[in-house]
Amino acid sequence: MKKIETKHDEVTGSLLIVSKALIDSLLEGQNKILNLLENAPASNHVGDYINEAEAQKILGRKATWFWSMRTKGLLAFAKVGNKVFYTKKDIEKLLENNKSNPSL
Repeated sequence: MKKIETKHDEVTGSLLIVSKALIDSLLEGQNKILNLLENAPASNHVGDYINEAEAQKILGRKATWFWSMRTKGLLAFAKVGNKVFYTKKDIEKLLENNKSNPSL
């Protein structure tokens, strides 16, 4: 018999039932990604992704600003464990969307 794990969602109060095999598979994938990210060169990026610390330097903003942008859906992100990453393209898009057009 397959072992089934349950997780209670504190936000919605709903109950999600998933197989232990699925949870184990997701955790294994997450651990592989974390391992790659943690062992990546100290360049603060992986492919087209940059970590939040690098994004903070680029935009001169603090972690709470990025959190606010993420929760409002204004800045796409990827999160692995407790690490947050943004694509360079999404940072550029944010800049373009907030560019002002001064009257001449």
